[in-house]
This record gives sequence, structure tokens and C-alpha cells, in this order.
Amino acid sequence: MSMKVVSENMKKYTRFFPVLSVVLVLSVCGGPSPGGSSPEKNGGPSGPSGALTDALGRTFAFPPDGAKRIVSLSPAVTEILFAAGAGERVVGVTEYCDYPPEARERASVGGFSGATVSVERIASLESDLVIVSAGMHGRILGLLEDLGIPAFAVEPRNFDEVFAAIRAIGILSGCSSGAEETVRIMEGKLRDAALLRAGKERPSVYWELSEDPLISAGKDSFVNEALERAGGRNIFGDLEAAWPLVSAEEVLLRSPEWILTGDDRRPLPDAAFFARRPGWAAIPAVREGRVAVINAARLYRYGPRLADAVLEIAEVTGGGER
Repeated sequence: MSMKVVSENMKKYTRFFPVLSVVLVLSVCGGPSPGGSSPEKNGGPSGPSGALTDALGRTFAFPPDGAKRIVSLSPAVTEILFAAGAGERVVGVTEYCDYPPEARERASVGGFSGATVSVERIASLESDLVIVSAGMHGRILGLLEDLGIPAFAVEPRNFDEVFAAIRAIGILSGCSSGAEETVRIMEGKLRDAALLRAGKERPSVYWELSEDPLISAGKDSFVNEALERAGGRNIFGDLEAAWPLVSAEEVLLRSPEWILTGDDRRPLPDAAFFARRPGWAAIPAVREGRVAVINAARLYRYGPRLADAVLEIAEVTGGGER
């Protein structure tokens, strides 16, 4: 069984995503579900019937029963494959693919970036599909092509594209019904988050990615959309960059009511941590102790647990009236 690239439009796509930090769906893998929503580019059906277009604009023909030996070069993709019920088809992952725990039992093909991935190791696994990040793995696509190993690129930039990518991965792995169920569960959690915040004020939120340098979340990030869907208002949501460098003075001027950050930081920040910065003790979030740590692995990966992160933020910032 093989997948054939039938056309190619390689466009360079780079994206800064500095953090590498599921609900497991028990389902029987099957072919594409004619009743399900069609995944769109990033990738989804486009052009001839029985074809998928990836995030680099390349069109693939795929067999109805999907790939049998899959290598995932993204922790998020690995979570999606296992959630859709395709875990038994995954033969290789990166060293960062640590969820679900079963993923650690698969062979490692290297790190997350293209520079650390071993193409030789991928070939030794006799894989018939490699799912890559369009932004991170462009340098190895030619090597995989030379070896006759199909590579499908994904690079979702928002929640709708995440859903499209999940559906496409479900089709490619022969687990379309499991992928649809994964999307359904995620959409349900997003609705729960919206209901939790319904009728309440939208608090202003400052997300801090790192302290030195001071980096927040801008408009072009999953964090921004997660904050908005959780009923908050990102104070730096007007900045186009995904991860903008910001100043302490600008945070003071924007006076957030909540400060949120990831649990991957050490030591874990609290209100006292931020109060030690000059002037920050007067920020409403610090003054009122409205500082919270959010599960970073859920939020920084575009896998099924992204919806859990939104629900977590909604519960933290809006569980009760302010």
C-alpha cells in the first residue's frame, strides 16, 4: 500500500513556535466517512475524488483503508493519531511525543526539528506515511521523497484548521470515524467553556510565555484564540505576531485583570512572583491575587487536549462572578 503525491506546490512556510512542551477515543478504524464534515486545506479533500491537499499545497491520493505504518514528527499529531484510534498504526515518533503514555513505546526517530530527525531511522521502520510540520520539516521532505516515503504536511493556525487537520489525519490513517468523534468531543468542551462564561464580563488577560525576554501571546497564536473562546480578552490580542516581545511598562499600561502562564516554567510563578517586579504590585491581577498556572502541554499543542485548555481557562477566570 502506498500514497502517491500527484502534484506539488512547495511554498516556503515558516512560523515561530518556541514551546515544545486527549481524550482517547476507543473506535474501530474505518475508511472516510461520507457523512462527516469535509476537512479543508491543512489538509483536506481538494481536486480529484479520494485526494487530500496538505498545508504545502501538495495533493495526495490515498487508499480507503489508510496508511498502515505511520511516523509522526509532531507531538500534536501523535496525540491526534492515538485519539482517533490509530495508535496501533504508529511505528515512529519524536522524543517529544510523550502523550498518551503509549506513545513513548514507539520507536524514536529524533527530535522535533528537521535538523534532529533521522531519515535513515524513518526508512528502517518501513513507514508508508510520515506526517510532518510544514514549518519545521521542510528540509527533510526532499530526502523522504528520494526514498519513496510519502510525507503529509500539517500546520493549523486556528481552531477550525485544527479540526480540519484532525479529520485529514483520520482519513489518512483509516480512522475517519474516530477523528470525527474527537472533533465532536472537542467542540462539546468549547461549548461548555462558552456556557460557563455566558453573560459575564470578559476580563482582560495577560499571558506570559517567558520572563527573560518578556514574551506574551499575540493575535496569531492558539493562546489568543483560547483566551477569547474561554471568555477572556487578551491584552496583546491587537499585536499580529504570535509571540511578541513586550515591555513591562506596556503590561502596566494595559493593566490586566488576570495573569496566566504555563506550568512548564520553573519556579511556578504566583502573585508574589509578579509583585516583585517594579510597579507590578499595582496591576489589578497581582493586587487581587488573580494569577493562575495553566497546563502548558494542553495549550501549546494543537491536539485534542487544546479544548481542555480552553475549558480550564474558563473555569479559572470565570468560575464565579467577579
